[in-house]
Amino acid sequence: MKQYTLTYNPSVINFRPANVLEEIFQNINTILGTYKFSVPLFRGFGFQAGFIDKPMSILQPLFVREAVEKIEQYEPRVIVEEVEMTAEIDGIAYPIVIFSLRNGVQV
Repeated sequence: MKQYTLTYNPSVINFRPANVLEEIFQNINTILGTYKFSVPLFRGFGFQAGFIDKPMSILQPLFVREAVEKIEQYEPRVIVEEVEMTAEIDGIAYPIVIFSLRNGVQV
């Protein structure tokens, strides 16, 4: 099964994806960048903000668990294979999501 890799980038927004794969990438990027209660009329969408500013040893397992749950809940066309965290020198951590497509999803 083919695997795809997405590194979260808050500045990349694609309002007109050309194909299903680009749409899935955009959806995952949006899921990763949205905090719970920040979307009017869809308050359950997004991540808990409680682990922000935590040390990487605490942040990583909490974020990974929630990332897998939220991505598979809100983008049901994918199976999350792995979630990694990159730690930048300035203290910002960006997730890297490795996923595959569920059977029957055409790209």
